[in-house]
Amino acid sequence: MALYTYSTKPRGGVVHTLALAEALENAGNEVAIYSLSQNGSSFFRPVKTAVKLIPFSSRSEEEFESRILRYIDTYVAALEEEQLNAFDIHHAQDCISANSLFQLREKGLIPFFCRTVHHLDDFMSPVLVQCQNRSVTEPDALITVSRYWQDRLESIYERTSQVIYNGVEQRFFQETGNRTLIRDQYKLRGKTVFLTIGGIEPRKNTVGLLRAYARVKEVVPESVLLIVGGDTLFDYQHYRKSFFEELSRLPSYVQEGVRIVGSVDNQTLCNLYHIADCFVQPSIKEGWGLAILEAMAVGVPVVASDIPVFQEYLVDSLNALLANPENDEAVARRMIRAVKEKELAEMLVLNGKATARQYTWMAAAKEHMKLYRRMMNRGYAALPSS
Repeated sequence: MALYTYSTKPRGGVVHTLALAEALENAGNEVAIYSLSQNGSSFFRPVKTAVKLIPFSSRSEEEFESRILRYIDTYVAALEEEQLNAFDIHHAQDCISANSLFQLREKGLIPFFCRTVHHLDDFMSPVLVQCQNRSVTEPDALITVSRYWQDRLESIYERTSQVIYNGVEQRFFQETGNRTLIRDQYKLRGKTVFLTIGGIEPRKNTVGLLRAYARVKEVVPESVLLIVGGDTLFDYQHYRKSFFEELSRLPSYVQEGVRIVGSVDNQTLCNLYHIADCFVQPSIKEGWGLAILEAMAVGVPVVASDIPVFQEYLVDSLNALLANPENDEAVARRMIRAVKEKELAEMLVLNGKATARQYTWMAAAKEHMKLYRRMMNRGYAALPSS
């Protein structure tokens, strides 16, 4: 089996690719992961399967559309040199790799391929719209990670898909050491830590979170907001500019509480989960919300938006506190409750861990294997959902 992703950075789709590949291999399969590698980067964590990295060099002043097309061209050119007939299954995890596999199928170098659709983006550029459309219409079979996106693909593209949920890596259920020492390491002793993962980008609603945090800071003055992650395929400079302009207008005591951490390695991420008092994800759009389940596994109370995707596994006031992501005051109130109401926090942690234990990568791998077998048995025709 060959799994294809576009990046080596810790984005949700990449995390999904690595965890699924390792689970498939643990189930007795031979698995290889292909990925573009910008400027010689390796994966953000060690990987227990075969890995093939395809070099991609950044170019200054390159237009975004041109870079996307060059991603695809680079991927295709490299894969044309590979012994692709050694694989029974070719599985794309994103728009870039799906377009690449489509070209390889057209050239007769692979017989069929499937794709996981984590979510769809709201592109304005005709080039990018076509790229995304092709990545959904051309795969022989589609997988989605939530019922919400299964319904969206049916509505927009009239394409059926199979829902296979994400899992949670077992390491998140394990203790990682002395939390006080870890807090000291990050100079957070005596602080109430709000953690969010995904960087500064529109669908993560980072500006809305900043506004909510400014309200929280008035009630929880010792609090800090850690914004982790941010390596992405897309260019969100305009949104980032809006974020920092908003931040600059806030009182200095709010500004001092906001810490932009950026991308971190695997162990650092785990440490940050363990020192968080509340995990906050007020997203406008998500594929599934893997970071929420990871935070639950660690034992962190969760505040999230009430979007349909999250409500597939989150229940307000049971295993998380949910709010309208466009209501900054409502998000702030729930952030305050999560750290001030101790009995509530304890209940959220207990129920959150129980929820996280329901999702394993081995279960996901077994569902993928069933789909792969149907693909191999039925040949090249698109498959109905099951």
